[in-house]
Amino acid sequence: MTIRHHTAAWAIAYGLFIWLEATLIIRWAGDLVFVPESTIWTVSVFVLTAPLVYAIGWFFFATFQTPPGARAAAAVLICAAGLIADAMVVLWIDNVFPTMTEAQARLFAGWVPWAYGLGLLSGVWPSRLIRVPEN
Repeated sequence: MTIRHHTAAWAIAYGLFIWLEATLIIRWAGDLVFVPESTIWTVSVFVLTAPLVYAIGWFFFATFQTPPGARAAAAVLICAAGLIADAMVVLWIDNVFPTMTEAQARLFAGWVPWAYGLGLLSGVWPSRLIRVPEN
């Protein structure tokens, strides 16, 4: 099954919106998100990212009544939009996140693929989601 053009356009826009929100949160509260001195906090941030990312995916799939065959394509488009934007962030990380330390930048560099990987998985697993069409 393929994704409808309307849904694809919204998926790209949604991905950019989520990217912008995350970027602004990290810019203004990055010291609270990435704390290299605290392993427990770092692990917690990574663990808590999983349900947040799945909720972000579920919201899109439920809003656009995305059937299972189109969910993977929607997840790819949502994540691709953010990944492309994050490539620019990494190129100009000192300008985008001026107060971020090198240790925080390393945590950010690990967290980004973690979050996008989970976002991609949200398009294929679990196969059944509440308020999302099964066919």
